[in-house]
Amino acid sequence: MAYFLFAIGASHAQQHIQGVIRNQITQEPASAISIKIKGSREGTYSNDRGQFQLNSSQAFPITLLISAIGYDSQEIKVENNNPIQISLSPATTLAQEIVVSASRSVQTKLSSPVTIEQLSAKDVQNSPQLNYMDMIQGLRGVDVTVSSLGFTSVTTRGFNTSGNTNFTQMVDGMDNQAPGLNFPLGSVIGLTQLDVDNIELLSGASSALYGSRGLNGTMIMTSKDPFKYKGLSVLVTQGVNHINSKKNNDPVDASPVYDYVIRYANSINDKFAYKVNAQYTKANDWVANSTVNKNGPGGPDTDPNYNGINMYGGATSTDINPFMYAAMMGNPALQPLIEPMLAKPTYVARTGYPEFGYLDNNANLFKVNAELRYRINNNLEAIASGTFGTGNIVYTNDTRYQINDFKVGQYRLELKSEDWFLRTYTTQENSGNTLIAGPTAQLINEAWKVSYDGATGGWYPEYTEAFLTALATGSSEQEAHMAARQFADQGRLLEGSEGFNTLKDKISQTPISEGGTLFLDRSSLYNTEFQYNFNKLIPFMDVIAGVNWRLYNLNSKNTLFPDKDKPIKVNEYSAYIQLGKRLLEEKLTLNTSFRYDKNSLFGKPKVTSRASAVYQMMPQNYWRFSYQNAYSFPSNIQALQNTMNGYNSFSSGGSNLLLNDHYHFNEFPPYTLQSVQEYQQTNDASKLKRFEYDDIKPQTVNAFELGYATVISNRILVDVLGYYSTWKNFIGYANVVNTPGTDDVNAFKDQSKYMTYNIAFNGGEEVNTYGYAASFGVDLGKNFMTKVNYYSDYLKNKNNSQINNFNTPNYHVNFEFGNSGFGKKQAWSFNTTLRHKPGYHYAVAGGLGEGTVPASLVIDAQVTYKILKARSGIRIGGTNITNKYYSTGIANPRIGAMYYVTYAYNLL
Repeated sequence: MAYFLFAIGASHAQQHIQGVIRNQITQEPASAISIKIKGSREGTYSNDRGQFQLNSSQAFPITLLISAIGYDSQEIKVENNNPIQISLSPATTLAQEIVVSASRSVQTKLSSPVTIEQLSAKDVQNSPQLNYMDMIQGLRGVDVTVSSLGFTSVTTRGFNTSGNTNFTQMVDGMDNQAPGLNFPLGSVIGLTQLDVDNIELLSGASSALYGSRGLNGTMIMTSKDPFKYKGLSVLVTQGVNHINSKKNNDPVDASPVYDYVIRYANSINDKFAYKVNAQYTKANDWVANSTVNKNGPGGPDTDPNYNGINMYGGATSTDINPFMYAAMMGNPALQPLIEPMLAKPTYVARTGYPEFGYLDNNANLFKVNAELRYRINNNLEAIASGTFGTGNIVYTNDTRYQINDFKVGQYRLELKSEDWFLRTYTTQENSGNTLIAGPTAQLINEAWKVSYDGATGGWYPEYTEAFLTALATGSSEQEAHMAARQFADQGRLLEGSEGFNTLKDKISQTPISEGGTLFLDRSSLYNTEFQYNFNKLIPFMDVIAGVNWRLYNLNSKNTLFPDKDKPIKVNEYSAYIQLGKRLLEEKLTLNTSFRYDKNSLFGKPKVTSRASAVYQMMPQNYWRFSYQNAYSFPSNIQALQNTMNGYNSFSSGGSNLLLNDHYHFNEFPPYTLQSVQEYQQTNDASKLKRFEYDDIKPQTVNAFELGYATVISNRILVDVLGYYSTWKNFIGYANVVNTPGTDDVNAFKDQSKYMTYNIAFNGGEEVNTYGYAASFGVDLGKNFMTKVNYYSDYLKNKNNSQINNFNTPNYHVNFEFGNSGFGKKQAWSFNTTLRHKPGYHYAVAGGLGEGTVPASLVIDAQVTYKILKARSGIRIGGTNITNKYYSTGIANPRIGAMYYVTYAYNLL
C-alpha cells in the first residue's frame, strides 16, 4: 500500500504537458508564446517550431494560460498527458504594448506617465531599414546624427550632435557608453539585428530614474530571452549603394553592401538556456565632402585663406604680411606694390586634402554576443553575458575621426528575481589606430614642406615670393594667389599616393604625447547596481528603491586626458527611490522619484526628482502630467579632455585642473577667438575681449510635460503632448585663444606664438526649449496599418556665448504604411516609411563648421514573400529609394540610396 501511495504521489509530481501552437489563419508555428499554469509560477514558451513541453507538480486537470502580444489570449484545460494542438487567433497590437522603462515597472504604454516610444521584435523584422538604429529615426520626438554607416547618435528635444553625452543608451540594463568619451556607442556593441526583443525610448529628461547624462532622453534595449526565443535564425542581406554617384557629386562608384546575422538559442530542461549571436557588416561608407569655407564666403579659387569643412589641413593659416615686409626691405623697388597691402592682414591657409582618398571609407563592423541563463528556482535566475565589437568606422566631432580596429567589450553577471536584481558589469575599450583627420593632415603638410623655417624658407616664403612675382608681372591679386599656391604646392603629396600614405601612417600611429596624432584610449568602466521592489512588503503603495556604484578608469597615456603618470579614477555613487499610489478607484496614479548622486570630480552631490500624475477618464483614455528635474555631471571629456585638434589647437575640458594648472589661464589670460580675429583684421587692441571662465559644474534642466492618449473604437490610437524645459548651467563650447609665456597681445599676430582652445564651459544665461507632438495610429483591418507623427522643437533664447548644438529643425513629419500579411496564407507583406525635415541651422562644436542642413524627404520601402514550408522569407527593398542625397548634419556624410535583397530563415 505504501508503495502504491508513493507511486501516485510521484505521478502527481511529474505531469508532462506538451503540444504545438499555430497561427489560426496561416497555420504557421507560433513561437515565443507564453504558456503558464494558472495559479502557479510554472511556465514555458513555445519554440521556433511552435512546440512546447512543461512538467508540473500539479494534478490533472490543469488550466494553461496562453498569451502573446498580437494574439487573443486563451485558457486551455488539460485533462491528461496527451499532446495538445492550440490555434491562436491574431489580434490587433494597437495599444497592447507593455513598457517597463517609464517607471521601472510593468505598465501599458497607453498609461505611461511620460512620453515613451517603442519598437518590438516584429517592428524590427518588418522594417524596410536594415538596422534598428535607422528605424529609430522614424519614432516621434527623435532626431539623429549619422556620422557613418556604423555610427548613429540619438537625441530627443533638441541639442543634436554626434556623440551626445546627454543621451543614455542601456542594453540589458548596462550603460552602453564609451568609458572615456561618455557617449553611447550606437549599435557598435548594441544588440545584433536578430536579438532585439524590444526598444523603449524615453523622450526628454530621465536622470531621476537612470542617472547622470539623461537630459535628452534614454533608450532601453532588451535582448531576446533564450528561454523564450529558441532555435536557429539567419539573416543574409546583399545590397548596393552609391548608385548614380557622379550625378550626385559622390566620389564613390556603385558598391556592394553585405550584412550577415546569425542567432542560435536553446534551453535544457527549463533550467538552463543559452544563446550566441554574431553580425558582420561591410560596405563602402558614405563620404563627407562639404567644400563650404569655414573662414568666409569665398571658395578655394577666390579666398587664399580657404579652409573647407571636409578639406583637412587648411586650418594652418598665417598672415603673410611679415614675409612681404621682409621682401620689401630686401628690395625697396617693391615698396609701391607691397606697402598698400600691409594696411590689413593677408591670411593664407595651407592646401587641404578632401576626405575621399584620405580617410578609408571601407566600413566594417563585427560583433558577437553570448549569454548563459540558469533558473535557480521559479523565481530566481542567474545570467552571464558577454558582447564584443570591433571594426572600422568614421565618427564626426571637432573633426572627422577614422576609427580603425577599435575594440569594445561589455561583460555582465546578474541575479534576477521577480522582486529584485543584482547586476554587475564592465565595459572595456581600446581605441585602436584612430586617425584624427584635421591634425594629421596639417602634420602631413608640415612633413612634406614646413610652413616656415627661418634657415631654409618653407611653404609660406615660397608662396609669398611667387605671389609678388605674379603681381609684378601684371596678374590680378586673385590670379596671383592662385599662381602662388600652384608654385608652393609643387611636388605636393597627393591623397592616396604611396608617399602620402606612408606619412599618414607614421603620423597617425605616433601617440599625441610623442608628436603624432594617435590617442591611446584604453579606458574602462565598472558598475554594480541593486534594486528591490517592495510591493509585496508594502501592499498599500508601490515602492522601488536601488543603489548604484560606478568607477571610470581613464587611461589614455596622456593623449586624451592629463593622465601621464597614472590612470585617472572617477567614482560615482547613487541611490534612488520611487513611490507610487493609485487613488480614486485606481483611476488616478501618482508617482514620485528621488535620486542622490555623487561624483568624485565634483564637491557637491546632486539630488534630482520626478513627479507624475496619470488620470484615466474612461477605459483606454488617459491624461498625463509630469515634472522632471534632471542633471548631468560634466562628462569625462567635458571636464578633463586635453586633445590636440590642430596646429597649436586643443579640444579641452572645463576643469580648472586643465585651465589653470595645465594651460595657465590664470597667468596668461584667454581671449575669445572672435575678438582676436577682429584684432588681427583691424590692429585695434580695444577689440580684444577677455574670456571669463570658472571651474565647470553640473548642468540641470527642469522639464514639464502634459499629454493625452486614447484609443478610439479599438482602431485609432491618438497621443498628443506639449513640453517646456529650462536649462541652467548649460554646458556648451567656446573657442578661445591665449599666448603661453607672455601677456603681450602683439603675440596674437603670429600663429606660432598663440594657442587656440575649444573649451567646455557653463553658460551664465538660462536656456529654454519647448515643443509639441502628435501621433496617430490606425488599424485599417486585414493587417493594414498606418501611422503618422508630427513633432516640433524650439530653442527660445539661445545662449550666444556658446555653441549650443541645438541642431534640430522646427518640425519633423514621419509616416508609415504597411501590411503584415496578405494573399494566400498571408505570405506577402510590405512596409513603407517616409521622413521629412525642413532645412535647419547646424553648428559643430570645435569649429569644424556650421551652416544650413538642406531639407530632406526620405522614403524607405520593402516587400516580403514568405516561403512557409521552408520557414524562410525573401525581402526586396531599399532605403532612400528616390536616391536624393541628404545629410543629418554639417560635416557629416551625404547619404544616398541603398537597394537590397534579404534572405531570412526562421523569422516567420
